[in-house]
Amino acid sequence: MKVCVVHNTLNSVGGGERVCLTVIEALKSLGYEVTLITTEPTDWTRIERSIGRIVRPDREISLLPSRVRAFGIYMRLLTSLKLARSRGNYDLVINTHGDVLPVTSDILYMHYPTFALIKEMPVNNKYSKSLFWRLYFAPYEKIQSRLVKRMKWKILLTNSEFSKKAIRKYIGAEAIILYPPVNVNDFLKVSENKNREDKVVLCGRYTPEKNYEFALQVASQLPSVKFTIIGASSGKVSSAYYVKLQRMKKNLELKNVELLRDVTRGEQTKIYSKSKIFMHCMRGEHFGMAVVEGMAAGLVPIVHKSGGPWLDIINQGKYGLGYWDVDEAVKVVKYTLDNYEYLREKAIRRALVFSKESFAEKFKEIINSVPSEGAACL
Repeated sequence: MKVCVVHNTLNSVGGGERVCLTVIEALKSLGYEVTLITTEPTDWTRIERSIGRIVRPDREISLLPSRVRAFGIYMRLLTSLKLARSRGNYDLVINTHGDVLPVTSDILYMHYPTFALIKEMPVNNKYSKSLFWRLYFAPYEKIQSRLVKRMKWKILLTNSEFSKKAIRKYIGAEAIILYPPVNVNDFLKVSENKNREDKVVLCGRYTPEKNYEFALQVASQLPSVKFTIIGASSGKVSSAYYVKLQRMKKNLELKNVELLRDVTRGEQTKIYSKSKIFMHCMRGEHFGMAVVEGMAAGLVPIVHKSGGPWLDIINQGKYGLGYWDVDEAVKVVKYTLDNYEYLREKAIRRALVFSKESFAEKFKEIINSVPSEGAACL
């Protein structure tokens, strides 16, 4: 069977990209011939450096010869130009990027309805707080809201109960929850380390929606606790945000905060092995794979009481702690440090639910259930 996987770009190496890579690996293990369609060529060396061993597709077809940094969200639609020309060559088309394309996909993994990003609690602040970015986003918002009414698919997947509710509300469709794949084994190796400090770790891209300023505010009230932010950094927006955090750290005279960029997986797990808490500051995060990685490494999660981390990962406080504001976050950090051993065991057990192996097994079951004729979710 010939399968086409469509994903705008893998070079950002975020959660959606890991979903795509695990889908490719699962398809290859089933013996399928896999073609990956992207807008820009994949930097496979960078990806392997960031997340370790991966399984590549049989071939990759890119629309453009090199990376284009401008008009990022509109670049997503361009993959349909390549797909439209070759749609009939494939037995199955899987869209793992999640935005609806003007070409039919058999399986759509919708991380969150794009046109709903700024309708409730904004997931990506830059599209709602700046007039420039609001105007930039508005046409794409309209395109997606129209496409989602016109296009059909056979199976609709999503990453969390949080996203499923948004899909039901804004699209009127029922999605199947397939939690993103987390390579927990890399982190379980250090989960039993007992030589830990009173240290809080944060991890994710250096982008404004990650809300790392919040962590710095918490750190300013806990001078005896160390805070380490591990962030991937690429592009002007990311660099500018990193500089902003450095300036804030200096202004607040935070000697207990370090800001690290583009560390290797080995360096990351070493830092985790010496820490006790994983803090997640983004509001309305769709899922939060980084939270699960921290839990697998023996870190107790502290997350904002919104989105997938709160609803799906820690089950509203059952496997970690939540907060609404700085004062509450300070209190739960202190509580967690005092009760670390008890809380860590629950976190580690919960992390196993979101393993890469669990994702692959469920995805294979879904592949085998794809209708041969066009029964659609809409």
